[in-house]
Order: sequence, then structure tokens, then C-alpha cells
Amino acid sequence: MERSGIIVLPVIAIAIALGSGDPAAAQPPEKRFLTRDGARPTGLFAPGIMVGKTVYVAGKGDYRPNEDFPEKVANCLNEVRGTLQQAGLDLGDVVKSFVYLEDPEMYDEFNTEYAKFFPEDPPARTTLGVAQVPGESRLEITCIAYSDPSERRRIGDPPGGFPFSPGILAGDTLYISGKGDQLPGGGHPEGFEEQVRQAMRNVEATLRQAGLGFEHVVMSHVFLDDPANVAAASAVYGEFFDDGNEPACATVAVDWIPGGSHVEITCIATTDLDGRAVVRVVEAEEGLDGAVVASPAVWAGDTLYLSGLSGIGPDPGEDLGDQVHRMARRHSSILREAGLGLENIVSGCVYLQDMEDYQPMNAIYREYFSRGPGVRTCLMPNSGSGEIGGRVVASFIAARTR
Repeated sequence: MERSGIIVLPVIAIAIALGSGDPAAAQPPEKRFLTRDGARPTGLFAPGIMVGKTVYVAGKGDYRPNEDFPEKVANCLNEVRGTLQQAGLDLGDVVKSFVYLEDPEMYDEFNTEYAKFFPEDPPARTTLGVAQVPGESRLEITCIAYSDPSERRRIGDPPGGFPFSPGILAGDTLYISGKGDQLPGGGHPEGFEEQVRQAMRNVEATLRQAGLGFEHVVMSHVFLDDPANVAAASAVYGEFFDDGNEPACATVAVDWIPGGSHVEITCIATTDLDGRAVVRVVEAEEGLDGAVVASPAVWAGDTLYLSGLSGIGPDPGEDLGDQVHRMARRHSSILREAGLGLENIVSGCVYLQDMEDYQPMNAIYREYFSRGPGVRTCLMPNSGSGEIGGRVVASFIAARTR
């Protein structure tokens, strides 16, 4: 698929809502910080944020380095639960989780413990092996929850022996579990390009079960266990979307993908195509170089999904500070084009090439992203010498709120 270079300007959701004739639709959702006193946090990120009926929970570690692994999993999930309870919710309200494990050998043991917390209708889930999470934790879990059970529906049945659902529809948003390249009858296709194609077919199967298609997708994460495969992944991934109308996307190299796959793809889709619109900014697109084909950002109603953008510039010798500043400016340009600001960010994920950069990155991150602040997850996804996007890549979710 060739890229046309067409610039698609954003359709502002407020205008859509005002034209609908529904006074309630013109009101953006309320934003609420999930702190003990409900006050805006003063740190780098919030433990949790509620936007309308959707709750975003920051990445939670186990915080108890001497515990055995099952207790570590329980500690992580109880940390998630504590934040959810600030919104009057519990783990049964989770619709999507991301799980990052430093030791893939613990995957089976993790599933056993995780399943105890989600005995029925488990959330959609993406699980990956990564190089390092912050501090002394050995795993990190971040979640999205939804407060209205009448608007939640499981899409498909959990695969045998695994505690996650293929997809969860919550209101007008479909959260799809990470899909590897497994064939329906077992095994994997030969050749990496066909493996990407099969992963996309597995995503498509869940979309179809929900009555949707790839045109409904607003955000993707493409995880690769070899960053050298990004160009091949992009070529195949792009076959499934109209040129100039791709979803936002974060492309991330990780250490390990479950099930013997070399690629895993997870998506968020909207049921409301009228509220879906691409935001395209030339400055931001420079941060997409070397990643899977993507739009800089995509609206889904009042929610804006921003692609993973790097801070790489023309000088490969630039230090970390230059890259963090440039990454932040690129996201700022998207938000301005969309009529938002950094204070509208509700969730983010920061990927570092080296965890030694964690504290220096935070010092600069604070200048930009503590204005909300949104929730955040930060990790070092890949321990190899190759990486996608230089020393820092970040993706965000923003929202128009009141």
C-alpha cells in the first residue's frame, strides 16, 4: 500500500454532538482523579483517572521484592483493586489489562494466580515479556475499567486454559486482547510476513464477532520480538487499512511474546464511525519514522488516541534530554491540532531503551506531562541492542472533558 501524503483534518466531536439534536451528547464527560481526597495529584502521574464511565489505572508493581511470585501477582492486582475502589469499582469491572513480565518462565504461574482474581468473564488482556519494569518489581500490570455493567459484553469465549476474553465491548469501545500468529488449528504460519497477516486475521475475527471491521479501529499496539522486522510488519499491517485512515499505533520491540509468536497485535475499536476522525500533523509524523504505518492520532468521540512517537532528531548523537523534549513537543503539536492541551492527557505509556534513563527522563517529563497529570506506565521493553525509536518512545490517550 503506497502512502498518498493526504492530510486528513480532525472532525471535532463537539460539532458532531451539537448537530445530533441530543443536548446530553454535547456535554463532554466529567474527569475525576482517583485519589483518597479526590484532589488533583501533584506528582508525575495519577494513580487513576475516571473519564465518564471509563477508568484508567496507572501501572502497578508488586512493591514487595522478597515475596514469592504468586504473592507478587496478588500484590499487583490488589494495588489495581485499591485504585478501582476509589471509583466504587472492583476487578470485575476491568475490561482490558496489559501485563509486563520480566521473567517469561513465570507465565504459566502468573496465569494460575491471575485467574483467581477473574473467575468469570475475564477482561481482554495483552501479556508480554520485557527487560525491566521500574524499581524492584518483577512485573507490572495496568488496566482500563468500565463502570456500567449493563453496557459491558464479552466478545467470544476465553481460550481454553487462559484467563482472558478475546474482546470486551464497553459502551461504544471494543478492547481486543493481544493476538499472536496462531493458526485456528494450532501451529504458526511459515515466514514472518504471513505470521503478521495471521495475527491481523485473528484481530479481525474478534472485530467481526462484535459486528465491526478494521475501519473501526482507532488504536493498535504492534509488538515484535525482533526490531529488524518492523518494515516487514508495516507492509503487511498496512494492507488492512485505507491509506491515510490508519489508526494510531505504538510499535514496540519486546523480549518475548507468548505462545511462540514473533508478533502480537492488540487493538481498540469504536462502534461509532461518525465520531472517528484522523488528526494528522507533519511534525508529529516525523516521530513515526521506523515504526509501523500509523496516523499521528485518531478521535473516537471525546477520546483521542495518540501514536507512539519517538524523540529521534536529525543528529543521532543527541542526548536523552533532547529526545524527551522532542517527543513531548511532537505530542503537543497533535494536541494543539485537536484543540486540546497536555492537561487533557489521561493515560500514557513510556518505553525506554535503558532503564538507567528512568530518573533523568522523569525530570524532563515533569515539565510537560504533570499538567494533568494522567496515569502512566513506564518500562524498558527490550534488552537487545536494537530498539525502535531511539532512547524514548511514548504514546498517550487524551480526552475532552469537563
